[in-house]
Amino acid sequence: MVNQLVTVEPVEARTQLRRFRDIPFLLHREDDRWHPGVRAYESWRLDANRHPYFESGDAAYFLARRGGRPVGRIAAHRAETGATDGFFGFFDAPDDDDVVAALLRAAQDWLTGEGVTSMTGPVSWWPEEEFGVRVDGHEHRAITGRPWQPAWYGQALTRTGLSPGAVRRTYRLDTADALGDPPPTATVDPPPHAGGYSDVHLVLDGIAAVPDVSETLASASLRSAWRVARAARRGGFDTAVCVRCDGDPAVLVPRLLSAARHAGYRWLVAPWAADETSPETVQQVFTRRWAPPDASPTSARR
Repeated sequence: MVNQLVTVEPVEARTQLRRFRDIPFLLHREDDRWHPGVRAYESWRLDANRHPYFESGDAAYFLARRGGRPVGRIAAHRAETGATDGFFGFFDAPDDDDVVAALLRAAQDWLTGEGVTSMTGPVSWWPEEEFGVRVDGHEHRAITGRPWQPAWYGQALTRTGLSPGAVRRTYRLDTADALGDPPPTATVDPPPHAGGYSDVHLVLDGIAAVPDVSETLASASLRSAWRVARAARRGGFDTAVCVRCDGDPAVLVPRLLSAARHAGYRWLVAPWAADETSPETVQQVFTRRWAPPDASPTSARR
């Protein structure tokens, strides 16, 4: 078998950006646990002119090819100018250590050129938007705000020399266990990464959730996806997913659970449980640190 060369290129043209966006579909379309999400939403997330992350942050996208065929992707980013801690996100790759290493090297090179000396990820863009890769609970399918990744993602990041970092556990709570009256909804806007699938009944002070529309969207066309978005705001979905928690989850999650029950949801997927309930999924980030280059600030940028 011929060993085909792995190359990594910066994403600079629209055709490259379309390939970048489609990589997860090419890798995981045969697995029922994965779902493609909303194409319009994914396009919005990758648009530096529209996503609020870019009001202070910056990023570079990279596409990996093996033998000329697109096989992986990664984004290197930092939250603000001058930050020395960076991130990588939108990480998708085959079970191929050469591809993973090449993508991480491209991300590190770009961040080094920006004066950054570490990268943690996958984080896309903010931790509350998408945090880590799934390291436990792979039997559960993806839901809105909780993507599915195969087990080799975390394993490959470790083999490539990154150190395992923080974990986030997700629990599936029965709204029938909620106590008390529904708390008042917040006067603030829903999280920007909720997209069109927000429900005002699930936006509280300090915490918010969105309906899980993943199963419906799996069979929805682009046109009907907009109807699903409108339906999400009217309720009628079985599960709500917490997408923001700005304080103590032991205080905020029970309030959100009560709001979800009164809004007609059967389940709430959240980052906290009151008892010894086992988490449904566990996400983990990985980190690499390096010394600043001795060269002048004119370091090469990819």
